[in-house]
Amino acid sequence: MSLNYFFKILLFSGFLSIFNSCQPRQEKSTSLILIRHAEKIISSSDNPDLSSKGRQRAANLVDLFEAVSIDAIYATPYLRTVNTAKPLATARQLEILNYQAHNLKDFAKKLLKNHREETIVVIGHSNTIPQLINALTGSQHPDLSELEYDWVYFVEMSPEGTPNVKKLQIQM
Repeated sequence: MSLNYFFKILLFSGFLSIFNSCQPRQEKSTSLILIRHAEKIISSSDNPDLSSKGRQRAANLVDLFEAVSIDAIYATPYLRTVNTAKPLATARQLEILNYQAHNLKDFAKKLLKNHREETIVVIGHSNTIPQLINALTGSQHPDLSELEYDWVYFVEMSPEGTPNVKKLQIQM
């Protein structure tokens, strides 16, 4: 990961902190960090693990989000998503909460209801992360290609429910 991308994340996380601290004490925004799982082993298995590059990318998430307060981490129950979340969850002493990706509209509602004013990380797949963003915001983000592992989405939901989506590329 380049230093330039690290500083972009640090700047963005600082912006989130300042944004939330400048609001009147009534309610803060809800922040969601949505990440596709890291690089997987190419195999015929329905449940492949991470490759060595994927394990390194997952480990880099700890440094990438060092300055961000994280309240919960979600991942689908597959090796590649759980193992992407594991280094960050371990560093933050958080349990990885499983979710099923077959009903993302209900999951989006659950996140916004159960995690008001919190910062949540969700690890998913090339098709489920954009679909979850669409369910949260009403937008039309396209699926990622099978070879895209370097995008991180930040969804900020105002207390009134107004979404703001940022997409940042994190190259290793």
